[in-house]
Amino acid sequence: MSVRVFVAANAREGLARVRRELGKDAVVLSTRPHPQGVELLASAYGELAAPAAVDAAEVPGSSRILQELNRLRGLLQNQLAGFAWGSTRRRDPVRIALMQTLFAAGFGGELARTLAARLPRGLDIDAAQRWLRQVLIRNLPVLPRSEDPVVRGGVLALVGSTGAGKTTTLAKLAARGVAVHGAGEVVLVGTDVWRVAAGAQLAVYADLLGVPVYTAADAAALAALLPQLADRKLVLIDTAGHAPLDPRVRDVAAFDTLGVRRIAVIAAGLQGVALEQAMTRFGTGAAACVLTKLDETPQPGAALDCLIRHRLSLAHVCTGQRVPEDLHAPHAAYLVDRALKGGQLATPFTLEADDWPLLAGVEAERAAKDTRAA
Repeated sequence: MSVRVFVAANAREGLARVRRELGKDAVVLSTRPHPQGVELLASAYGELAAPAAVDAAEVPGSSRILQELNRLRGLLQNQLAGFAWGSTRRRDPVRIALMQTLFAAGFGGELARTLAARLPRGLDIDAAQRWLRQVLIRNLPVLPRSEDPVVRGGVLALVGSTGAGKTTTLAKLAARGVAVHGAGEVVLVGTDVWRVAAGAQLAVYADLLGVPVYTAADAAALAALLPQLADRKLVLIDTAGHAPLDPRVRDVAAFDTLGVRRIAVIAAGLQGVALEQAMTRFGTGAAACVLTKLDETPQPGAALDCLIRHRLSLAHVCTGQRVPEDLHAPHAAYLVDRALKGGQLATPFTLEADDWPLLAGVEAERAAKDTRAA
């Protein structure tokens, strides 16, 4: 923040000089008596959020003044956002009710605002809820059974975060592959050299299914192995799990150069931010997605939100550890109904009526910070 000192015979002359030199929107930070009349500390409005450019010894209290201004600005933004929320709720209660339904079910603000803006006029609350359900069903990308990656065959690599359930999901897909193509046409390949006993677990599944299993310790070994398996209809590759922000996640892109299609394995019960990171890191460029641990997820709205926004097609859902019984074809209507029903659960995290204006204030303050940062 650039702060300037103005000395004038009186306050009127000082204000005139401030506006003349800093503009009509200049802000007077403080005034105090001066031997020559009055001293004013002022700054251009656009520089209020900038780092202090004047040394504290030169302009005493400038840092404290900036902090106080930021605090007051935040309070004002919260107040105005709360007033705006209340005004909008009175003016357009159906649209607000639709957004509250989405928020309560775990959907994010971006999707909620987009759908609320497209809500047809003249609908009552019940009709708006029916419209919302149909829109979510239409926009949830679900693969047709004819495009099931297991049925189509080829080389598939399961990628995802640590603990997403990749190895168990691979076993379920392998069992489905055996049922479709026969045990002689399915091969498992393990590339996870990080997790203890990962190879042993994969070998147990391979033995139960009656299919061969191979190990490839690195990309070079995998590149040498795949041509040997070219005559098999389905090759499933189990990969090591890493956190989405782990630099090693970049290695999954190497599968593309080998002609391997990636299947993103995403745990449905992750928090919204974690889901977004997983979708961005593992879902980008993936052929499809498998949503796991749906049985552990009372509110899958955030997972559906990510699928809709990222346009990542859902191939399968998993609802438990049983192989292969807990692998299911996705049904858009069921998933949407389950998500909306999850928004009706009474939990300590459920927002009450008085909480919504506060939430609006937090969102407004966050948006203001993003704008200032940009």
